[in-house]
Order: sequence, then C-alpha cells, then structure tokens
Amino acid sequence: NVTVTPRTTPTFTFGTSLMICAGGSVPSLPTTSNNGITGTWSPSVVDNQNSGTYTFTPSTSQCANGTTFTVTVNPNITPTFDFGTSLTICAGSSVPALATTSTNGITGTWSPSTVDDQNSGSYTFTPTSGQCATTTTFNVTVNPIVTPVFSFGLSLSVCAGSSVPTLPTTSDNGVPGTWSAGTVDNQDSG
Repeated sequence: NVTVTPRTTPTFTFGTSLMICAGGSVPSLPTTSNNGITGTWSPSVVDNQNSGTYTFTPSTSQCANGTTFTVTVNPNITPTFDFGTSLTICAGSSVPALATTSTNGITGTWSPSTVDDQNSGSYTFTPTSGQCATTTTFNVTVNPIVTPVFSFGLSLSVCAGSSVPTLPTTSDNGVPGTWSAGTVDNQDSG
C-alpha cells in the first residue's frame, strides 16, 4: 500500500507580501506556520529599511512546500515647498500661504495653519497618513520694525545761517539709510 500525502504550503498571518514605508512596522518571522508547518527563515529577521525576499524552508520529514515573503520598503519623502524651510522678515511683511500639498505631491496639514507676520514661530507640516513621507518644519523669524534715532532729534529750530547738523547715513541705533534731501538748509525751513 502506498499512501501519498499532498504537500502543504505554509501560511502566515502576514501573507506572502508586505509594502511599508522605510522604518515601518514589520512582523517577526515565526518558526511555525498558521497551519502547523515548522521550519526556518532565511534571512531570519525582516529589515524595515530595505526591500527583500524571505524564504521559509520547512523542516525535513514534513510534506510541505517552501514559501517566500516579499517585503517592499518605500523610502520616506521629505515634503518640499516653494518658500523653503526658513524665512526672515520685518514685522508686517508679506508671508506665504501654507499649502496643503507640497511641490513634490505630499498632502497634509500645517500646525499652526497660517503664518503670523508679527511674531517668530515654527510651523510643522504633518503628511496625511498612508503616504511614505516625513514631517517638515518651516521656521519664520520676524524682526521688529526699528525707528531710527538721531542725536539731533526729530525737529530743530535755528536762526537763519546758524549751524545745522550733518545728516548721517547710519542712525545712532545702527539703522543705515538715505535722506531725501542730502543736507540741511540753514536758510529755509524744510
């Protein structure tokens, strides 16, 4: 009498393939399948940074086929935006709108959702789940508006022909600039 036992293909909870983002969760490779086949894996540990194929070889004296588990690891993309990763402005200057889709196609949300043109801050973009993408930050530095200060003040009364100050190109508090009239006229008010 000859009894022929059909070969069993080992099955595992994680199936025969998996697609993840780099660094994503991967299963441990058990030495016993869901349907009771014992064996070994080569390689024995799933790498969550690199794609690969893992082969299960059943132990001898079992009527079982080998099987494979293929893992595809997609790289994480850093979202990019036209405005870059940082901006320095003067208070009240123009600021960009925070787009919900990056220039390289990643969708997500910003927190906070709008840029404050009066205060420095960091804005974090969080990609919508299901995309292989990382969070990114946009840093905005807001410099206060400085009023130039001069030793001669904001106004001066003199007698015609009297001594008048020279108009410097840098204020006493370090603001460089130009004057609309290059010199003070000691004959006429202005």
